[in-house]
Amino acid sequence: MNGWQVSNYDEAKAYLSKGRKTWDRPMYTRGLRLQSRPNNNIAINDKWGQFDPILFHPDGTITIQAPPHSGGWRPLWSQTVRRNIKDFSGLQNVFQRQSKVYITTSDALSTPVKVQKCRVCKGSGLVDSWCSPNYCNTPFPCEEHPEFQEPAKNSYASWHYGSCEHGFNSSHNIPKSGQCYNCKGAGKKDYGSKLISLEWDGSPLRLSNGSLVRQPPTELEKRIAAYVKLDS
Repeated sequence: MNGWQVSNYDEAKAYLSKGRKTWDRPMYTRGLRLQSRPNNNIAINDKWGQFDPILFHPDGTITIQAPPHSGGWRPLWSQTVRRNIKDFSGLQNVFQRQSKVYITTSDALSTPVKVQKCRVCKGSGLVDSWCSPNYCNTPFPCEEHPEFQEPAKNSYASWHYGSCEHGFNSSHNIPKSGQCYNCKGAGKKDYGSKLISLEWDGSPLRLSNGSLVRQPPTELEKRIAAYVKLDS
C-alpha cells in the first residue's frame, strides 16, 4: 500500500499503520498528510490550507469538505484542492465554472440525447485540410527538382520545396478534403448525453463509492420542514 492508492478506510488504515508515527504520515501527493482523527476516523490533511478535505470513516463512507475561506483565500478555487478531492473521493469530476464549484458523482445521470447537425462541418462531414510540399535538402543543382535555382541572396541555403501532388511548390489550403474531426465524418453529433453535475459550496458531504449518501435530517432541518408545512 502506498500514498497514491489510498481511496478507502481500510487502505488509509493500512498505510497509516506502517509509518514511523501511526497517527501521522506524509503522502506521496505534495502537501497532503494522512492523520488520525477522533472516533477512529482518518483524514487527509492539507497542510497548506490547514483543513481536512477528505475524511475516511470506519463504515466505509467518505466525507468531503472545504471551508469557505482559509487564510484569506477560498480553497475550492484552487485547482490542486479540487484535484485532490476528486482523486481520493471516488467522484468523477470536481470542477469550477464561473466562480462556482461543481461535483460529478459516480452515479450521475445524463441529459437527454440531442443529435444535431455538426457545428464544425455544418453537416457535410468534411473540413478543409492543409497541404505542404515535400522538403528537399539536396545541394544545388538538384537533380530531382531542376526547376529550382540556387537562391541569389543566400548562397548557403540549399534547401527548397518540391512540387506537391497538386502542382504547388508552397503550402496551400484544400477545401473540403479531410474528414471532420468533430463528428468523424458522420455530419451529425450528439450534443446531449452530458453528465449532470451538482453545485457544491464546500459543506460536508457523505459519499459511498463516489455517490451521495442520503443522511437523516438534522433536528434543525426537521423544525424548518415542520414550520414550512404549517405555514403553507
